[in-house]
Amino acid sequence: MRDPLCDKNYLLKTIELRKKYICEMKGEIVQLKSDIEKGIQRYPRDNQSIIFARFAIMFMYGMDMLLAKYSLGNHPDTMIDDYLDNITYLENCGEEEAGYINLLWMVGLGILLEMDKEVLKRLARVIERQRIEDALMDFLLKSCDIGWNHSTTKYEKKNPYEKTAEIIKIALHDKDKEAASKRLEKYMGKEWFKGHYDFGWRNAHKEPGYYGFWSFDTAALAKILGLDDSALKDNNHYPYDLAHYKNGMTFDLSWYSVPKEEEDKEEETVVYGIPGNPELERIIPGRFHSFVNEIINDYKTLPDEEFWKKYNLKEIWFDVEEYKEDNKDKNLLGTIIVFMLVDKDYILQLDYKEELIDYIENIHNYWAKKEVKLISFELDNDQQYYAYVPKDAEVGSLYEVKLTEVEKIEEV
Repeated sequence: MRDPLCDKNYLLKTIELRKKYICEMKGEIVQLKSDIEKGIQRYPRDNQSIIFARFAIMFMYGMDMLLAKYSLGNHPDTMIDDYLDNITYLENCGEEEAGYINLLWMVGLGILLEMDKEVLKRLARVIERQRIEDALMDFLLKSCDIGWNHSTTKYEKKNPYEKTAEIIKIALHDKDKEAASKRLEKYMGKEWFKGHYDFGWRNAHKEPGYYGFWSFDTAALAKILGLDDSALKDNNHYPYDLAHYKNGMTFDLSWYSVPKEEEDKEEETVVYGIPGNPELERIIPGRFHSFVNEIINDYKTLPDEEFWKKYNLKEIWFDVEEYKEDNKDKNLLGTIIVFMLVDKDYILQLDYKEELIDYIENIHNYWAKKEVKLISFELDNDQQYYAYVPKDAEVGSLYEVKLTEVEKIEEV
């Protein structure tokens, strides 16, 4: 067992069940493809979109199996076929979302397992199709010399992943691998896991469905940079033996230069103002003005189904009919804006069981040098939502969503 917090029997059962479910779904896909050829439509949802969804679920099950096998202590060789199957599932899931963390783990695993370049190119094409904008992902893929030309200083999840830029800079620009190794140790020891508290990881080991959390991407980064990771041998989230599983892959770092910050460029291109509701400009940072204004206009003008599709609301309302029913009084605009700004990392979402003090560092302050206060957004669910706004902003609601000032937790 590599992760002593896991239940061995549960992991074994998970692997067997996931295999069974994947086999069943493959059978469903064969039937659905046959139906397409024969012009048969058995379900309200079209056959092809069901096929895409099945492949996406198979990918998620495949990730469960990879995590379970590694946490169980299986030899890395046993993970290769599952990894290759996952690539195939990803290639066939259409526009279904695979998830940033899962794709980052797939990149990290591909490097640690030393998959050949053609396999990594297949994965890269999926990532391109999923429109991931992430500096760490770019660095890992470009280092593999597979023709990846995307470059950004943005991160899909700033905390903790933007901290990897420091490790890379120290190793390549400052040419100090010893200092970079120490920064790597700090990142894995104090920042990486805590940076996912907002994903509910903190107490996940106490809940059913825990397969372990492994930073395959960090181990891949250490492998690429040639860092000393011996201090992380006993870290419960660092896949040390996988990082040293093979040593035959070469990396191209000749392209690297310290990235120029895009913050100033971004500020220059921001379109300020929310004509649809100017009062909201006092609590929504300028970089999100045009996005929020678009939501407001679309909510007022688009048919429910088109709006549901455009803003990918199936993560909240799985079925469009469910959304239509909840939205029949047209009183969901504030709730939807909150959900969208959670995705943009402006608003922090916590589960009702989680303590704000543990996540306060995850709340981004987008108000430059302004003095700020913390507010909560009161939605009709069991989640908590927080954001910083200017201290002098006196706005009591975001449409139907009530806003409440939170007592000071600590200095911002």
